[in-house]
Amino acid sequence: MSTKLTEEEEECALCEHWFPGADNRVSFDHWLASLAVIAFFAALRRKSTWYFGATMFCGSIGMTGATNLVRGATDGCFFSAMEVLVNLHPNNLRYLFYLVTPNETTFADTAAIPNYTDLTMPWLIVLVVLEYFLSDDNKFAFNDTVTSINAGILSIMFKFGGKYLSALVYSYFYTHFRVLDLDPMAASTWVLCFFTQDLAYYLGHRAIHEAGVFWSFHQMHHSSEYYNLSTALRQGAIQDVGMCFFDLLQSSVIPPNIFFVHRHLNVLFQFWLHTEIVPPLGPLEYFLNTPSSHRVHHGRNPYCIDKNYGGTLIIWDRLFGTYEKERKNEKIAYGLVSNVHTFDQLYCQFFEFKQLGYDKPNLVDENGKPIFPTFWDKFKAVFGPPGYFPGVRTKQFFWWRCMVDSKEGIPEIEKRVEVYNPPLTLALRVFLGIHFVVLIFASLHFNHVRASLDYPQFLFGLAFIVSTTQIFGYYFDNRYAALPCDILRHIVVFLVGLHFGNRDWTSCALASLVAITCLAQSRQIYVAIEQKKLE
Repeated sequence: MSTKLTEEEEECALCEHWFPGADNRVSFDHWLASLAVIAFFAALRRKSTWYFGATMFCGSIGMTGATNLVRGATDGCFFSAMEVLVNLHPNNLRYLFYLVTPNETTFADTAAIPNYTDLTMPWLIVLVVLEYFLSDDNKFAFNDTVTSINAGILSIMFKFGGKYLSALVYSYFYTHFRVLDLDPMAASTWVLCFFTQDLAYYLGHRAIHEAGVFWSFHQMHHSSEYYNLSTALRQGAIQDVGMCFFDLLQSSVIPPNIFFVHRHLNVLFQFWLHTEIVPPLGPLEYFLNTPSSHRVHHGRNPYCIDKNYGGTLIIWDRLFGTYEKERKNEKIAYGLVSNVHTFDQLYCQFFEFKQLGYDKPNLVDENGKPIFPTFWDKFKAVFGPPGYFPGVRTKQFFWWRCMVDSKEGIPEIEKRVEVYNPPLTLALRVFLGIHFVVLIFASLHFNHVRASLDYPQFLFGLAFIVSTTQIFGYYFDNRYAALPCDILRHIVVFLVGLHFGNRDWTSCALASLVAITCLAQSRQIYVAIEQKKLE
């Protein structure tokens, strides 16, 4: 007679299958203690083989607790790897290309709308990895790719941003301020929203490029000096706050159940545009946004500035005069007009707010006189085009002013483009690679259970993810703060694990501290800094 396993027993069986012995705490702790001693003495004696093996194995032990990283605090189920595998069904790949029908994506209740981002997340990862193997060596950089994906993680974590602000108020605006009553289940309404959503995206996207300080919400997405699929994930943490107004424009006509579907699919379609593998697509270039058109949008060449804002369609750019074709005889250089040369996650996310909101309106000339002396001048400095200075010609578009000549003041691309890519030792790459996998599992699980967390648990989970992304930036920049900050982070995780009685947290933190000791004692962290200083 067979007995049905409870959900908790199924979890334990699955955990035992993937991590044999993980629940055998006595055996696990003995292994960890023994390994710590071996790793410590190996590091002191500078035996690189012992050190490298110990470092990798310590990281592997840390991985044992990775998928359960939040479990002790939540008393909930951990994010199962099987859920990820289920979402790798080819049917979910269609959402990345808008290959859906009105019938299958029209829902009577907004609560029934699936989270298309979650459904396609495994495919995003698979396609990034696939592009990595299909591309040249100079198309990817470990530090840049991790920074891009970490930015994507932060954009998902900050769910109180504009996307969810729009979701909260859209239904209210539709109920009280709509001017048309369209059938929410009709295919014609679905098709209309396809166009209104893309037009709204064009306007919002153009606004956060051209409307002064609003560029600060979006510049993170353009800060990579590489152009690959991981760049699509490099989103501003609060970018949607700057665009929520344009989402609400549709509430006068489009029912919420249709709007939310197209809001998801329009953004997902843009993922595959971020690649250099796909060439121009012939006649499709006339009406569809393509990788070729979007490469121009991401370029910092003078002819690329403020061009090709479309989401799914390129017809709006052709209609409003912002379309530019990719030039075969001019290689595109990617990034910002003035690149930041850092992988500091929080700095990259928010530095432009200070530069455009404070530094620019307070600039002085060589004689010490203010460039923007009056209040109105300072207002134009903050909300005028990012490239605006006295004497620069602007024109009105919608509710903001844009440059008459978007190339004005933009420097030509240097003959030899050098990207910011500080050296990293192989051992440090392995260490950070393991922690990157841990971060992905932890963030997926945190996002899965966040609604069930109380306030302190939520803040700790969010702080862990934000601090981890920040530590990556310190390591990538070869900053001396990387080691003490990382040690402090793991000590906090260890102590919180003790407080909650969570052995997965404590073991993961302890294994990481051992690995950090190995790296530091073997001079695998600071060697890159010393080389940089000598240069």
